[in-house]
Amino acid sequence: MIGKDYILRMGGGLILLAGVAGIMTSCSDKDGIPAPDFSSKTFTGTALELYYNGKQMPGKTADVRLADGKADISFTSTLDLSQVEGLGLNEKLVCPGVLPGNLKLDLTAPITPGNGCYTLSGSGETQEVSYSYAGEIYSDKMVFNLTDVKLKVRALAGKVFAPAPLKTEYLNIISSPFHIVWELDPTAGIDVPLSGLLEAIAVAPIIPVYNNTAYMSAAEAFTQVIKTIALLDSGNIPVMYVSTLGGAAHIATTCGNMLQYVPTASGLNLYVNPLSLYSQFLLAASNNKDDAQFDFAAMLHKAPTRTDASAGDASGEIFSQELKTALLKSVLTALAPQIADGIPLTITPTDKGVALYFDTATSVRFLSNVLVGMLQNPEIAAALQQKLASLELPGLTPEQMQAILADLPGFLEKTTRLELGLELIAQ
Repeated sequence: MIGKDYILRMGGGLILLAGVAGIMTSCSDKDGIPAPDFSSKTFTGTALELYYNGKQMPGKTADVRLADGKADISFTSTLDLSQVEGLGLNEKLVCPGVLPGNLKLDLTAPITPGNGCYTLSGSGETQEVSYSYAGEIYSDKMVFNLTDVKLKVRALAGKVFAPAPLKTEYLNIISSPFHIVWELDPTAGIDVPLSGLLEAIAVAPIIPVYNNTAYMSAAEAFTQVIKTIALLDSGNIPVMYVSTLGGAAHIATTCGNMLQYVPTASGLNLYVNPLSLYSQFLLAASNNKDDAQFDFAAMLHKAPTRTDASAGDASGEIFSQELKTALLKSVLTALAPQIADGIPLTITPTDKGVALYFDTATSVRFLSNVLVGMLQNPEIAAALQQKLASLELPGLTPEQMQAILADLPGFLEKTTRLELGLELIAQ
């Protein structure tokens, strides 16, 4: 089983590695040991140390064939979701390859026998990137370093964004980090402000925290935690966020190659390394006795809304593990069909930055899985119903809003335009 301890070792440990130089073992350190004697072998898990511009990249597989003084190597990636504890998913997820935009990387290079290994090096290019590489092949391990990886199209390279701030005035949303547009087929005869309803849900304090003694909104959580999103010329998307792992709140950065991108005519394709993402999730949500508790509220400039002023000490688990797992499962289920080939995101310029959002097909699937999954949580469903009763949206009564949520699949079937994403400010 790919349990928490394994992922923390495989993912979290890899994320925290400082670089390649101190890790790679040189063939010259194994004097007198002959080069490996095999014709083909598969390296994966801890047997494959793969680096992308100096950062370790977990979750990949290398099939190696040795013949006639050359090595033929194929890099691929899959994740057996049935081995991830708590999700209840059975399929094998085909994941992005080692280079953004490519499911599989095949290369052939001359090999030089050394003491205990073969060495190889070279350079190459795909339609999306150019790169150099160097590797060492042992009998029980392969170390491979992709270096100088550069996107060929760099229209987005060097751009840095921050979430738009959350600003509300009475019942009006002045600014939000979320981009939301929802339109129905006009022939359906349904005249309801669905965009306003989703925006109200995004800023409503409906997510239970502190053992249900307080609630916070998705927009509040996002703006207080995520600080910057950068698009590098290497194809990596590092995200700076506030973390309390290990002690006091501090700024941290996601593993460089956890999120990658390739520019497209309408925006970009997003490539997600699920193992890196899951390891980041476990590190953040860790409640092992030797780990600092993930204190989400400590990141906030203001405390979340309390449901009971006399609740007393609200220390301890912030989000329930069941809620964390349910949300992770919902997101994975929604995005799984497009993870391998890249999740298409549209970019539209705004006055202060850009709107970055899913297309209609992806948005419908995402909303269906994530929102429906959240509503299956009784605490969230109860908080949402209570909040909806206090909202005043033009032309929509609280009873109608609750009816819409109950018939969400029917509304999604009649959707002609749905855009879900982020409103970002250029830095």
